[in-house]
Amino acid sequence: MTTDVVLDCRWLGYWGAGRFTELLLYGLSHDPPPPSWVLWGPEQVRGLAWPSARVAVTGRDPRRWSGQRACFEVPRGRLAVFLHQQRPLCGRTAVVVIHDTIQLRYGGSPPERLLRAAYLRCSAARARRVITVSEYSRTCIRRDLAVPDERIATVPLPYDGAFVDRVAATRRRAAIQDIALYVGRFAPHKNLDRLLAAYERTRFCAQGGRLVLSGGTGTEVGALAASLTDRQRSFTSVRPWCDGQELETLMATARFVVQPSLEEGYGLPVLEAMASGVTVCASDGGSLPEVTRGLVPTFPARSVEAMAVAIDGAAARGRDRAGEERIARAIRSEMPTPAEFARQFRSVIEASLAGNREAASRC
Repeated sequence: MTTDVVLDCRWLGYWGAGRFTELLLYGLSHDPPPPSWVLWGPEQVRGLAWPSARVAVTGRDPRRWSGQRACFEVPRGRLAVFLHQQRPLCGRTAVVVIHDTIQLRYGGSPPERLLRAAYLRCSAARARRVITVSEYSRTCIRRDLAVPDERIATVPLPYDGAFVDRVAATRRRAAIQDIALYVGRFAPHKNLDRLLAAYERTRFCAQGGRLVLSGGTGTEVGALAASLTDRQRSFTSVRPWCDGQELETLMATARFVVQPSLEEGYGLPVLEAMASGVTVCASDGGSLPEVTRGLVPTFPARSVEAMAVAIDGAAARGRDRAGEERIARAIRSEMPTPAEFARQFRSVIEASLAGNREAASRC
């Protein structure tokens, strides 16, 4: 059978890109594509594939050689769909997902950031279409990578209904702990140094509230834990990335979720916390005002004083269960489900595939 679409699922299990892949596969299973689609990824892809899906298994780390180790391993097909900006720069007709361009501003030396910019421009220039997840990221891709607006499609991420239903059910019956929960990488743009400084100034901290930071790699966890002062160690728990039941329990029993980022391409933990009825304390960094949709106040990301005030405000709002439920209903009514997300994503892919066929017919 001729392969029309090769869907790159190799990022399953890798932070936000893995969650994106997981949600897309959930959504596609509601209205499966034709058997001419191939899912290329690790063995766990089989557990998310629909009955007619064809799976090409690879155990290769997608980060090897900055994504280029797999250049000669991409399965043959009319269109390759890469679900992460770090992808093989092979000569295939492709659609690429660029989640954000934050890496061009944070982390590494100036020469490293210049190399990243060149790589992303090359990745975008070789793609038939670029898909991103927020209007904020779309603006950054236009500005930073010189991609024409008509070649960019914005497909906002959905909330996982099963996940948020479980969190909401647990929250309704559980004892809520005086915990402020951060979920995400411990990268420079996440602004955790200001979060620690702000949290230390709050009434919530003075009254015994704890700060839980969850989501770093092993190296990030060790580095952050070693950097804490004795005072910060007294109120902070630093944990690696968790998933499944542990994440659900943390989110369901925390007083509120805090997201202090200087910049976010989307902010899925914020969206899913709000949809679960969990209070959110979010900065104005990047796409976060877009995701929170005015349903919760945001604070200036670079102001320690404003962040401290916002944390105490969130702690107070976290005791208002009725208010949490109102916000949950509002965000669920406005945000796409995985099935809606997959339909929108699939329409971009099918339009690109049709364009590829049309171009081939003219040759």
